[in-house]
Amino acid sequence: MKNKFIVLEGIDGCGKGTQIKKLHNFIFEQDKKNEIFTTREPTYGNYGMKIREILKKDNCPFKNSKNLLNLYTKDRKEHTKLIKKFISRKKGKIKYFVLSDRYYHSTYAYQQTQGIDFKIIHKTQKGFLKPDITIILDLKPEIAYKRMEDGRTSKEKFEKLEFMEELRKNFLNLREKLDENICVVDSSKSKIEVFEQIIKVLKENEIIF
Repeated sequence: MKNKFIVLEGIDGCGKGTQIKKLHNFIFEQDKKNEIFTTREPTYGNYGMKIREILKKDNCPFKNSKNLLNLYTKDRKEHTKLIKKFISRKKGKIKYFVLSDRYYHSTYAYQQTQGIDFKIIHKTQKGFLKPDITIILDLKPEIAYKRMEDGRTSKEKFEKLEFMEELRKNFLNLREKLDENICVVDSSKSKIEVFEQIIKVLKENEIIF
């Protein structure tokens, strides 16, 4: 079985962070020889830190759209080098997995919601390594918003209900717009039920066995 690149996506508050940790542990417990690189975007590199600063300081979700598109793309170029290096490893029967919390799908969804045309975004994202599977954790924005209200003292730039509603649509539309393996999981259920759905999807797609 070849090495696998798995991406979890979705609007803020959908539970990606929790599920990616559970998935990391699950893959390791399947076979302790498995090697797993769990990562996220934006990264903590130079471009990623600039993005994080904008997300914290900006209040309007529609500001800095072109700047963010540029920064995310530059950050991803550096990030992809690490992913490719890891995923290309070969050593005996060891299986290598990359798990990423967000990838270029977020750029398509977020920057499109900010008002940039899909075709313009698409030109900037050509050539990046395609995941073996991308799982979108789908959640109604009002539920995600409530989760964030309960769990945080402040919200970031894109964590506005109206913005999140359009964002959700743009995430779901990626299944038709991108020629790749994108699956959707209902993340309104309990953490255990969501995780069971994720494992089911991964097994059906022969990502794990």
